Amino acid sequence: MKKKLFVFFLIAALILSSFIITGNAKELDSLAQIAALSRIEPVASENVNAFTELSEVKAESLPSSYSSKDLGYTTDIRQQDANTCWAYSSLSTLETLLLKSGEKVEHFSPEHMNIWGLIEESGIGWQREDLVSDGGYSYIPMGYLTSWSGPLLDKELPVGAVTQSAQGYPYDKTAYENANSQYSVDYGVTGIRYVNRQTPIETVKSYIMDYGSVVANFNADTVRYMNSDSDSFYCSNGLLATNELYGHAVSIIGWDDNYPKEKFSTSFTHDTPVNNGAWLIKNSWGPYVNANGGYFWISYEDAWIFHHIFGPSFAITDYVKLDGNREILQNEIYGATTQFSYITDEAYAPTNNITYINVFDFDGNDNLDSVLFESTSFGADYTVYYIPVYGETPTQETALWTKLGSGTVDYTGYISVDTKDFDLPQGKGAIGVSVDNTKTYNENKDNPDYEYIPNSIGVCEWLAFSGGYYFKNQGIKGDSFVMYQENGQYKTYELMDFYDKYYGDPMGGTLVIKAITEDPDFVPEVTETQSTEPTETTTETTTETTTETASYTQAPAFSLGITLDYVADNQVIVIALAGGGTGVYEYEFSCNDEILQPYSNVYYSTITFETDGVYTLKITAKDTGNNIIATQSVVEVRNGKFVTPGSSYTDPTETTTSVIETTAEPTSAPKFAKAYIIGDTDHNNTISIKDTTLIRKYLAKVIEFDAVTLVLADVDSSGGCSIKDATLIQKYIALIDAPSNVGQSVMLYE
Repeated sequence: MKKKLFVFFLIAALILSSFIITGNAKELDSLAQIAALSRIEPVASENVNAFTELSEVKAESLPSSYSSKDLGYTTDIRQQDANTCWAYSSLSTLETLLLKSGEKVEHFSPEHMNIWGLIEESGIGWQREDLVSDGGYSYIPMGYLTSWSGPLLDKELPVGAVTQSAQGYPYDKTAYENANSQYSVDYGVTGIRYVNRQTPIETVKSYIMDYGSVVANFNADTVRYMNSDSDSFYCSNGLLATNELYGHAVSIIGWDDNYPKEKFSTSFTHDTPVNNGAWLIKNSWGPYVNANGGYFWISYEDAWIFHHIFGPSFAITDYVKLDGNREILQNEIYGATTQFSYITDEAYAPTNNITYINVFDFDGNDNLDSVLFESTSFGADYTVYYIPVYGETPTQETALWTKLGSGTVDYTGYISVDTKDFDLPQGKGAIGVSVDNTKTYNENKDNPDYEYIPNSIGVCEWLAFSGGYYFKNQGIKGDSFVMYQENGQYKTYELMDFYDKYYGDPMGGTLVIKAITEDPDFVPEVTETQSTEPTETTTETTTETTTETASYTQAPAFSLGITLDYVADNQVIVIALAGGGTGVYEYEFSCNDEILQPYSNVYYSTITFETDGVYTLKITAKDTGNNIIATQSVVEVRNGKFVTPGSSYTDPTETTTSVIETTAEPTSAPKFAKAYIIGDTDHNNTISIKDTTLIRKYLAKVIEFDAVTLVLADVDSSGGCSIKDATLIQKYIALIDAPSNVGQSVMLYE
């Protein structure tokens, strides 16, 4: 068995920050010529097909043009000051995904990723020693993000915070280490999809529409292939030698099928593509390089866009918010640098079903939330197991394995599998991922165009070239195992023993299988807040009703509560009360998407319903920091009178938190029903850990619930009260996204 060594072109492109960039084409070309660019001789990958994305998206289901920028999903263009395009592009792509998902986003720190991707003092890691001159690889940001090593915010470790050192270790680590100790990572990436030249264009477009953008690598020789306006790029020459390539990473944030092919002609080539159409690129060379604010276009037909020689291009597809409740257990942090496919190929396949196993210590971890693994075995079936470990080795007795989830590898990259809060046994245990490509092989082996896709999973393994190493890993004996059947009998290999036995390789590798756990009893640390004194406000309305705002405790996060004050058969006063934001609040009131009262500091609105029907009341609040939050309530008028309203729900927009607090009950008693908060089992108008305690006491038959409290405790609308309701309330308190009705207001008859 020949050892497969995967080496890729170094992604690196530098625009020197000491130069002033203008829109003049001649100056731009001159600047590009003197840019410091790294060139490393690559060798062809033996596993190119493993990066092939075969999923199909119908072209007619996609628009002819799209722009995440026009939809407000992009942060401002920045200017890199070193060979860190790979950091800027990947962080920009994550920022776009978060913005598209409704998060409030600031710039992330490329400096933090750059330092993380340097060689460690122990000698392991990416063999980069210079923050400025050394380029990077597309594998660095993927490992960084999926190991939850980052990102930090740019303001937490700004560019230039870590300085070069003339002697000793090549940079001053103090600022970096201080940032790691002072700040926490807020978002953990849990899904990545690879893209290369075999990926259908429609699939790439669907990724951009679904996730906002795609990181793309290409040959950025702007001297020869950028047009005179510096806004259109096209290289038709796919036969360039590797020492002629200028690797660069950008973020694709849109496309236009009708972008004129004539725009791509340059004075060097005079080439134009055969067809119209181009990708819209968000770059990291600053906003002043052209009239488009730094954005430019690359032809669909460019010879090097998505080329595997630069390593995988990729889309970031999934993430989780990190607040201390989740923990990632992993035996490596650098991610997959290649595929472990050494014991299977078409000519020699002991089996098409192989189980890849990582051993963990689960002490102190209660629930397994999900499993994250990397694979390029496109089309293979997978099954995830919990496997007991007896002594030092995972058991081969499959009857003792617990199936946690299954599926198909329908894209190449990092795959997250929901394990349904599996209750973890304490102590040493293992997570196994069985990959089976029997079905795919049998369906395609007779097709003359089929290229065998090995059964494989990602492995963190050293990478080398003729003059040294790109990357050195640290394999630890007992961390990873491989198990399969041959001639009816199980074979189990400890991974480091396998490398040593068959290849004489002491550095070995570690399988990329990560366990994500969560604590169902987790309670976030809440900063003490002071109660705000009740404020009496006498307001004249059309019915001359006097209202008094309810007292409330200001939340540490931006929150919005409402009170419905029913003053007549078909008339209600909606009272809004925001807290936790910054500065002065303004409120907007609407009904069935019609604005009744535009933004102002008036916090109430009187609404009279002239006709029967179901009405959706939406109240939006914003503070002086431009944080916005909204809540909705549904009411019904029948025969000129209110009937019991349906449950309300919340819709946070453009805010850093999804916490919604409903204020105290209406100050004048409702005529037909009383307002309650779902999850508020102690009826004190707030959601707290006490509410979950009461549910546990009820389930233990220590206390009884009345009919109203039973409704409030049933937060998952299952028709009864269970331990799941208590868990959902805890997740709400911890700001963890989970489908439930916790925090929503509801009108109930007593």
